[in-house]
Amino acid sequence: MMIRQEIRLWLIHGFYILFFLFLIHRLFFPSFGMAERCMSFILYPFFKIHLHMNQSVRQQSIEHKTVQSLKDELEILYVQHDVLKGRLIQLQAQQRLIEQTKELVDFSVRYNMQNKYLAKILMCSCGPHEDIIFIDGGKNHNIVKDDIVVYQNALVGRVVQVFPWYSKVALVSDKRCRIAAEVSDGVQGICCGQNNKKLSLDFVPHFKPVLVGDIVTSTGQGLMYPQGFGLGVVLSVKTDLVAHDVQVQSAFDIESISYVYVLHKD
Repeated sequence: MMIRQEIRLWLIHGFYILFFLFLIHRLFFPSFGMAERCMSFILYPFFKIHLHMNQSVRQQSIEHKTVQSLKDELEILYVQHDVLKGRLIQLQAQQRLIEQTKELVDFSVRYNMQNKYLAKILMCSCGPHEDIIFIDGGKNHNIVKDDIVVYQNALVGRVVQVFPWYSKVALVSDKRCRIAAEVSDGVQGICCGQNNKKLSLDFVPHFKPVLVGDIVTSTGQGLMYPQGFGLGVVLSVKTDLVAHDVQVQSAFDIESISYVYVLHKD
């Protein structure tokens, strides 16, 4: 770059020297002759070089401006991309929330429940010792112990412990849960949690008909659990001389749901 600038300076200086000589010649030798013609041949390349250099500098300046303008436009596009990406993430999150809660909202409209709270499931733990979930909402949402938790038309469990910001819920499959229940033909018994997501229907006399596939629902007796909510379906039936041994499959898969309703007491 430095060598190019020096050559350019030498050419400019040479051009001005020759131009100065040309002016002197025109002043002292006004007639058009051989000397002036020779000078024109000498000056013409300098005129062309000067024009080419000016065009080159002008083109470089235009290209520099063009590159800079493209960089500026690219920065603007990056900013717009980030904004649109953030908006897309927001809309996708809203869409997921709508999809996860649609069935519960439809259920709420169908039953017109007043004292209810839509809670997100924070964690689920089912094992040999207890079947529980933790939900987002505690004293801050006026949740109290023994509030009932439901999902669509099924009983999920009841609140057993309330904290300032979250609550602990014992599922219907937890051993602490005993729910008055009946099967399709009005045969009554007690739906008992066995932990590990297992349920049984106990105290059903052996002479009462119970079939695999029968629906088990709550009766509302005992004043703890409301009437008419699903508990599950009969999975197997074994009969002895006194009672049926009835195993029940839960009406919901707790691992596949994200939200539940908490029904407050009146």
